[in-house]
Amino acid sequence: MSNVEVFLDSLRRSAPEQVQLIDSRSELLKAEPMKLLTDLLERSVLDKTRLFQHWADSLGVAYVNPMTVAIPTDGYEQLPVDIARRVLAIVLNSLGDAATVAMADPVNTKQIESLGKILGKTVSPVFAHPGEIATVIDMYLGNEGNIATNLHTVCSQLPALIGAREIRTAADVADLVESRAVIELLNSIILTAYRRRASDIHLEARADSSRVRMRIDGDMETIMELPRTVHLTLLARVKVLCQLDVSQNRLPQDGAFELDFGALNTSFRVSTLPSLYGEKAVLRVLGSPLSQSLLNLDTLGLPHSTLDAVKRVISRPSGILIVCGPTGSGKTTTLYGCINHLNRPDLNITTIEDPVEYRLPDITQHQVNAGIGLTFAKVLRSVLRQDPDAILVGEIRDLETAMIATDAALTGHFVLTTLHTNNALQAVTRLVEIGVDPYLVAPTTMGVLSQRLVRRICSSCKESYTPTDAELAAHFSNWQGVPVTLYRGRGCPKCFDTGYSGRVGIYEFIEVSEKMRELITERQSVALLLEEAKRVGHRTLRYDGLKKALIGWTTLEEVERNTLPDVAYEPVAT
Repeated sequence: MSNVEVFLDSLRRSAPEQVQLIDSRSELLKAEPMKLLTDLLERSVLDKTRLFQHWADSLGVAYVNPMTVAIPTDGYEQLPVDIARRVLAIVLNSLGDAATVAMADPVNTKQIESLGKILGKTVSPVFAHPGEIATVIDMYLGNEGNIATNLHTVCSQLPALIGAREIRTAADVADLVESRAVIELLNSIILTAYRRRASDIHLEARADSSRVRMRIDGDMETIMELPRTVHLTLLARVKVLCQLDVSQNRLPQDGAFELDFGALNTSFRVSTLPSLYGEKAVLRVLGSPLSQSLLNLDTLGLPHSTLDAVKRVISRPSGILIVCGPTGSGKTTTLYGCINHLNRPDLNITTIEDPVEYRLPDITQHQVNAGIGLTFAKVLRSVLRQDPDAILVGEIRDLETAMIATDAALTGHFVLTTLHTNNALQAVTRLVEIGVDPYLVAPTTMGVLSQRLVRRICSSCKESYTPTDAELAAHFSNWQGVPVTLYRGRGCPKCFDTGYSGRVGIYEFIEVSEKMRELITERQSVALLLEEAKRVGHRTLRYDGLKKALIGWTTLEEVERNTLPDVAYEPVAT
């Protein structure tokens, strides 16, 4: 049986309701396989991952989406960009004398041999769709050069386009926003953000210049300096994309926009704010492919005992799970992981978000809009009339939303939500402080998960070292002089010489016991709640952070920077 027949047969089994459509398009497969894959994807025969996996299986190779892989610098620099574009191939990783290469035609032995000679390695081919490969080539190969070229073009065009007058406002450069060089400059900055796994892009006005900074693995990093006129031009371009008022630079504005780079669909939430030297814009990257690949509860780094407890809690028919932590601590990712774990055809799951960060198949998602009165509370009231089983409420911000959420939990729904608190115990009492009666909080709150994100040590330059006795004594109260090995990153091209690549969560979880429900109802102190939590095995954020440092996931410095020392509360009844 040929690979085409194998592919068609597997499609018929996976999508029996689409057999007629599949058979009608089978001739196209023999003539232009990639065109057929695109056609079937557009007709929603199967989702992209399953469809491409079926094709890869028929070829006898694996399918890899290169946009969900953090490609190291030494990987994408091995293959010249002109060759990568011509043969539609990109090196995903390289180890020793072997290299994994994503190819549009992974069974083309002649191409594989040629790539092996260029790389000087044995090529292990995997399949990737041509559109995905083309997008990744744009993202990874020559991107800094594109930025430099486009910046030079913009700077050379500005004098001729604006004449001798000085640019002072975004309105002065409104005519420039459709310039090809301006468009390409912003696109290059955005692709750099994706390549560096940035969560935010900051366009900052300064006295005589501007700078582009990005939040990468939780830390701010300066990417480039810009002339002030270019800053105003880029800001105007962003406002046009968001359909904001280009001439308004004295008041804050909020918006959003989407851009398509081949197979990569990019979404951004934008905030502009006047500052001393002009407007600053922050672009929050929403739903990046790298982050979306992590929306699995089992891969978030939860300790096994915590993971089992969270799964046990969310499997209940009613109640509330609260995830707490500061902005940017990964709360939404955890909630999506819970939703993905729960999702099955016999459940009606709904989300209420601001904004919708990831688009989930088979889930009904709602975005709030306070500007027209579409608040969390208003959407939640309506959702309850639509027979939900589980509801994700992006954030409890006020008493009204909190009351509706607890009422929903009491009437047979499971609610997943977030609160901004420093630890899990504070989240238990925060609902009471907001104004929810303790007799409602106690029976509805099933569990509280508190979390932070710490930078993960780069696997390519990870090294071990022996810490000093003073370091160990400061972090491990029960250390008794036993030798301990810790780890750090030296810095390498893959991690851009930071020693870190990616982030990992650290967690503390409280599964509310019957005794804790009594204490909450009686409005007892946090100290008594902590005492009961410890009795049933509660571990703090710092404990989990130190544990992850010992196993080599992160460093003591990261744990110290992101967690508070464990506090021994004095139990005083109130």
